[in-house]
Amino acid sequence: MESGKSPGAMRNIAAALSDYRKTAYHHYGNRPSSLFRFFYYSALRVNTFWLMENDLSESLPEIPMDPCYRVMKPSLEELARIRTGMDLPREFYYDRILNLKTCYLAFKDDELAYIHWVLTGGDHSRFLILPADAVELNYNTTLRKFRGNRLMVKMLCHICHDLEAGGYRKAFGVVHEANPPSISAAENAGFRKIKKIRALGPFNRKVLV
Repeated sequence: MESGKSPGAMRNIAAALSDYRKTAYHHYGNRPSSLFRFFYYSALRVNTFWLMENDLSESLPEIPMDPCYRVMKPSLEELARIRTGMDLPREFYYDRILNLKTCYLAFKDDELAYIHWVLTGGDHSRFLILPADAVELNYNTTLRKFRGNRLMVKMLCHICHDLEAGGYRKAFGVVHEANPPSISAAENAGFRKIKKIRALGPFNRKVLV
């Protein structure tokens, strides 16, 4: 199993715990039971995840963004400026938490709506060992007021087309089995389930893809 003492794992755990109430309410709803669900899934339960793969050399689905949305691939300096003064969930701070370098943002009428991070072989991945021609898509979220518009699947399609144009061969994602909306979005964007990964709280073995 991956050591909980690895720098990346420890930073991720610390980030989750530092503002656990906000994280729990963002993901599970603004109610007291969300705090229990957060700790149960994060620390106590044996969780099962689907490893999902998208072969970027094949024909990729075309699901365009709605006209009121625009997509941006910001530099880290631009990202820092965009989030200045905003109260955002931790998914918007993985440049600080894990030193990630690449993300995509979606805006609706210039209002920030969505983020998705792209990990390459040099980045810390909890689950995967990546070759040079593959990426992992992880640490994404849709801000609550923009949910219900299939924003995740549209962003996945946009990102995968951009990655293919950049020379990448495959994209991977790791999705909790109890998250059917994200699994469905990934499948509609061309991903397929290839393997189950089990984890006890934050601990798991890494998979070579």
